Amino acid sequence: MSRKENVLKYFEEQKAETETRVNADIEKYRKGTAVITLKDKNGNLIKDARILANQKTHKFKYGANLFMLDEFETEEKNKIYRRKFAEAFNLATLPFYWNALEPQKGKTRYTKDSERLYRRPPADLCIEYCKEKGIEPKVHCLNYESATPKWLKNESADTVKFYLEKRMQELAQRYADVIPSWEVTNECFNNYEIMKKDFASVFYTENDFVEWSFKTADKYFPGNHLIINENAVFDNDYNFF
Repeated sequence: MSRKENVLKYFEEQKAETETRVNADIEKYRKGTAVITLKDKNGNLIKDARILANQKTHKFKYGANLFMLDEFETEEKNKIYRRKFAEAFNLATLPFYWNALEPQKGKTRYTKDSERLYRRPPADLCIEYCKEKGIEPKVHCLNYESATPKWLKNESADTVKFYLEKRMQELAQRYADVIPSWEVTNECFNNYEIMKKDFASVFYTENDFVEWSFKTADKYFPGNHLIINENAVFDNDYNFF
């Protein structure tokens, strides 16, 4: 069995059941009845008129990460990506990883002419694309232990908090008005005993790091949606601390 077949085998096993559920839910949740009344300029009803309606927007957010924006090796492929992404999605997750936006202390990669980093297109470029295509942007992520810049490695909790709050303040001033939703913490509870020796800072082992992160984010993003992005793997080989 190929890798692709192995990955998809469970989807294939439940394909019929899934399609039945999807089709039923489309009828139940995605469709409705509307009455359209057409009148001429004098207010008279227009009978037997034929109209064509195209749905342009909807409340359901369907998205993917925008990490490959202008990241392909040819302009042709970049154009295809730009077109296809907008055709498929109305929500885009932007790469606001701290170690990518500020790889050197005080030197940020916000503007379109910033130095290129693979799968980390500059923030302004992503915002420009989303605005052009009518796509809602979402940030990933304000505080992610694995994305802590190297220049903060092994620093004290107070030092990390100082620079993290400075980062939140700068991002809020620049993007809070144009990005509705912000992931505040990411995979903070997916930490195993085996990883404890290699945390970027003791800050991430403290009991209040999630609470502190959200309280601080709420101070600078009071009108935005604040999100916790989490996952956990339960395995007998690991014990949560």
